[in-house]
Amino acid sequence: MTTSAPSESQLFSQRIKIHSKFFYNKGKKFYLQGVNYGPFRPRDSTNSYFPLAEEVRNDFLLMQKAGINTIRTYHFPPSWLLDLAEEYGLKILVSIPWTERYLYFSDSKSFNAFKQWILQKVKEYVGHQALLGYFVDNELPPDCIRFYGRKKIEKLISDLLLLIKNTDGEALVSYANFPPTEYFQPYPVDFYSFNVYLHNPKDLEAYLYKLQNLAGEKPLILSEFGMDSLRHGQDNQAWLLGEHIRIVFQSGLAGTIIFSWTDEWFTGGMEIEDWAFGLVTKNREPKKSYWIISKLFQGPHLPLCQRFPLERTPKVSVVVCSYNGANTLSDCLSSLRALQYPDYEIIVVDDGSTDHTQEILKKFPEVIAIHQANKGLGVARNEGIKRASGEIVVFTDSDCMADPDWLYFLVKTLLDKQYVACGGPNYSPIPKGLIQAIISLAPGSPSHVLLTDSSAEHIPGCNMAFWKWIFEKVGYFDPIFRKAGDDVDFCWRILFNGYQIGFNPSAIVWHYRRFTIKEYLKQQIGYGEAEALLRFKHPHYFGALGSAIWKGQIYEQNFNLFSLRKSSIYQGVFGTGLFQFLYPGKENYWVTLTRSFEYMMAASFLSLLFFTIEKTRLWFFLPFLPSLWSALSYIAQLKADPKKLRFTSKLLLFSLVVIQPIVRGITRHKRWFFSRKLPLAFPGNSTSLIPMIFTIQRPLILSYWSKTGQDRISLLKKIIEKLDEKACRYALDSGWDSWDIFLYADNFWDCPLLSLTEIYPRNERIIKIKLDAKPTSLHKLIFFVMLLTTCFLWVGVGQISLLATLPLLALLSFYLRIKQRRMFIKLMALIDQAAKEALLTKI
Repeated sequence: MTTSAPSESQLFSQRIKIHSKFFYNKGKKFYLQGVNYGPFRPRDSTNSYFPLAEEVRNDFLLMQKAGINTIRTYHFPPSWLLDLAEEYGLKILVSIPWTERYLYFSDSKSFNAFKQWILQKVKEYVGHQALLGYFVDNELPPDCIRFYGRKKIEKLISDLLLLIKNTDGEALVSYANFPPTEYFQPYPVDFYSFNVYLHNPKDLEAYLYKLQNLAGEKPLILSEFGMDSLRHGQDNQAWLLGEHIRIVFQSGLAGTIIFSWTDEWFTGGMEIEDWAFGLVTKNREPKKSYWIISKLFQGPHLPLCQRFPLERTPKVSVVVCSYNGANTLSDCLSSLRALQYPDYEIIVVDDGSTDHTQEILKKFPEVIAIHQANKGLGVARNEGIKRASGEIVVFTDSDCMADPDWLYFLVKTLLDKQYVACGGPNYSPIPKGLIQAIISLAPGSPSHVLLTDSSAEHIPGCNMAFWKWIFEKVGYFDPIFRKAGDDVDFCWRILFNGYQIGFNPSAIVWHYRRFTIKEYLKQQIGYGEAEALLRFKHPHYFGALGSAIWKGQIYEQNFNLFSLRKSSIYQGVFGTGLFQFLYPGKENYWVTLTRSFEYMMAASFLSLLFFTIEKTRLWFFLPFLPSLWSALSYIAQLKADPKKLRFTSKLLLFSLVVIQPIVRGITRHKRWFFSRKLPLAFPGNSTSLIPMIFTIQRPLILSYWSKTGQDRISLLKKIIEKLDEKACRYALDSGWDSWDIFLYADNFWDCPLLSLTEIYPRNERIIKIKLDAKPTSLHKLIFFVMLLTTCFLWVGVGQISLLATLPLLALLSFYLRIKQRRMFIKLMALIDQAAKEALLTKI
């Protein structure tokens, strides 16, 4: 009787998969708990670098008892070894040996022959259940990369990665890097791996945070780590490996490979006798480190909070604010229900949803559900805080799904006393359709901003955690932020008050990107409004064009973090640095500018002027070329391979890259310029104001007498109360400003307010308020446009254009001066009223 060949799905059913930062086996997380195996002295005429079958079987049995599940070899193993590994439940990572590395780099024919040899070997293993994947090389020397050129070597390594992926699509591939070449990153790897021998636990933990950020949303493993028991003793080796394993898993790595299984090591054609890195001796007698490993590697299916307990597990309140988020709310709550943390509650604040949100909440009876009229995101978050009973309050969104260990990593960071808040990354899950896939590649997704590898300037609202007491210290979320921006405002307030925000790259949520173009553009409109509102409150965080000025590094999910955009590499003298760091630079200012709304508007204006003049009409398109080129460069730098996108998909993505800053910028400037009015009535009747309009001087100084010793601070507080009562927009001194209050008084004028206390005998004082007028950017822009138009008309039409434009400029100047005086009158009345309530007498 014959049997049919297994289908491809059956063939690869047991292979290890990757989802975001972790490996998965049969739907469950698979942590690599590995050892390096070999090379060994050849035992027979086959010159195999592996022991005989019976020796291997004994080794595998000892490994199985110790909870080891992965083996890294430095040569292609024989087929029988793979069969034995499958029998004992072990996975094999094969390091491809480069026997003549320098010949391959200098001679293309030799390298091509090497590729054919690899191809033949990989074909032998296709579909084997024990094969996990390949390291295409190990620890390329930094002087080698410098000599032959980084780009050339990266291309050669990348060729091998693609060769293996095209031959065995289910095999995972990587390059075994190490600190001296941290900057070297061939593409595409399925996971990142580093050989790291840092023996100081604190140094190791700090370095792992850095590597985790560099790895982004891909898994990170340590492919070699160990200690020589010959020099350090078995006690030190056992202690260090125990600390190493704890740090690796508490830092969210996908696994570690201990160097090495045994003290037996054969390399360079000789036995190595002067070291002993093994967990067992050459005679396979377990060392103290073997028993430590055995204890820590047991129970890989258990939650991290049980395997590596935190010093304590404070109760956590998870708050989800939702407005018409029914489409994804069920996925969100299902993921929260599966969190592996011992003490937490789930609170959902339904902010006046009109969809079937309430029906979904009934399916989750354990959830604390709050329903309120639609009041906006800031109010909804505050309601969640009020109902929270946990020491820690964590926020995510209804379109997010949390990793099971999400709370574990957030709480671990918050237990570090230097942080009052903590966040993590948000990655896009597998898109549910083509449109969502394209939107996930478009700019404008929520992101974190890092100051260091473990501290942040901003954490996005979909993944942030706080000690509850911090809300009493710095206030709650500002209700003015109805759609977005509340998280940025709160982070800046935390930093302003002298606290720090932590970041844990392993505290992951998967954040659905918008499902339709309309939803995406609506999101960008909301972000634009939020940017304007933030600029009113925090002007020192924004540039003249209205874009935020971050002190930290913005994490861009869709970009290759190792792309050298004005980046620099510290290599040490003669390239001998032990840690050759990559310092990624920010995107070039001019590239950012050409993709901005402001540039597009300026380009449109110039294009119109070019078109109106016959001599330049044919070149009307030139101002747009930098923006189009910048959009193309954005697509070229994406992590996702643009070649896999169809032409129509590329065209749609290109359109979104061009449109996104325009949509966001229009909304930002609309809110910034047209919500600045002072909603104040003029004092008295309007006829008496006409002389005042022409007599008020700039700056305006108001003086008030105090017989009871009140100072300027008491008056400033009353002025702020009045501004809040009248819903005026203003900013307060950040400590770096030359004003006390900055009033956004008019579309064309801003008004900085400065105060002074003059101290006199008998505790009497004079409080002075100085009001000045500063032209807004719209004010300056209108004058600039008119002057530029005049120059173009002069060139195209002649001097007669001055007869039309100069009177208009004069009339505009007079109008703006009247607006300035009216602003002063309104503010003078408001300050007089505040002074009266503060029991001050106007002088």
